[in-house]
Amino acid sequence: MKKKVFAVTLAVLATAASIGCAAPQTSWDQGEWQLDLGAWDPKAKFNGNESDTKWNFDGGLGYGLSDKWALEYKYRGLKTKAGDFKTDGDQNEVNLVYSLGKNWALFGGWNRINNDFDGSYHGIHTGSADSVINNVAQFGVRAKYDLAKNLAFYAEGALGTKKTSQWDAGLAYTFADNWDLNAGYRYVDTKLDDDNNIKYRGFLVGLSYRFGGHKKAAPAPVVEEPVAPTVAEPVAPAHVYNDYYLDSIHFDSDVDTPKASEAGKLANFVAVAKAHPDSTFKLVGNTDSDASNAYNEDLSKRRVLNVAKYANDNGVDASRMKLNYKGETNPASSNATEAGKADNRRVDIWEHK
Repeated sequence: MKKKVFAVTLAVLATAASIGCAAPQTSWDQGEWQLDLGAWDPKAKFNGNESDTKWNFDGGLGYGLSDKWALEYKYRGLKTKAGDFKTDGDQNEVNLVYSLGKNWALFGGWNRINNDFDGSYHGIHTGSADSVINNVAQFGVRAKYDLAKNLAFYAEGALGTKKTSQWDAGLAYTFADNWDLNAGYRYVDTKLDDDNNIKYRGFLVGLSYRFGGHKKAAPAPVVEEPVAPTVAEPVAPAHVYNDYYLDSIHFDSDVDTPKASEAGKLANFVAVAKAHPDSTFKLVGNTDSDASNAYNEDLSKRRVLNVAKYANDNGVDASRMKLNYKGETNPASSNATEAGKADNRRVDIWEHK
């Protein structure tokens, strides 16, 4: 029955990833830290014997090695109260995590599970020792799905050596910048002896805090308007500068590099800039309405920076470009269809002359 539950959970993970806050994280900034503090209330069971529940410390620390890779450490107690037996163990995990996008990630690493019975129940496994320590190599997948503003569903599952499997799922609520509350349910199943596995399961609650981290972004140059000279004699009016729409560069969903079909528009932007050396250019980034406002604002920024980098790499000085990021706040189309959303995934280019 438990194996069936685990299989269903993995199916849920795959589904959530296709439709896609930090418990656990699926994306991060380079140099970003996450501190997790919480508790869970496990009950242990094997071969028809069962303990009573007890609240344990549950926490961890993660660090973004890059915008794709992170290193995480997790600790959780495996202490339970006496029923047919009681346990006094713990679990330590070290995982390397790879982000596949804002909604899901893969992870793998080492999981040390100490099944310590503290003298409370002898003869439960082969041999005379009163604890069984499993050093497990594991691989897993995790996913998140936004249910509403600041509220997300999360789930993760892993398979490992020593007949080990584990999963947890729940809800994460972002109540302030970089602060999340989460609540869910966890299940751990690992080898006890040649004939038995021991299972731990229970509810969990936690608090997550993220800090540090940065994304590399070139400063947006400020273009000063020319000032008419002050002379005693009457002079002709100063030149009036205006913005003229040039073109829009379009992107695929949740992608910050232009579509391959936009290569001609990018080349035309560079050609116009070189032909009009006295003009400056305003680049305005936009996204569709999928995902959160904060994520979309960052996505529009990355799109603008990539278009500006293309122009700069092809001979357009950075000082001639002024960058603006509007995320989902200035849609070209209010149509909620896929065609309408696609029209909003763009960077508009305006010539100032």
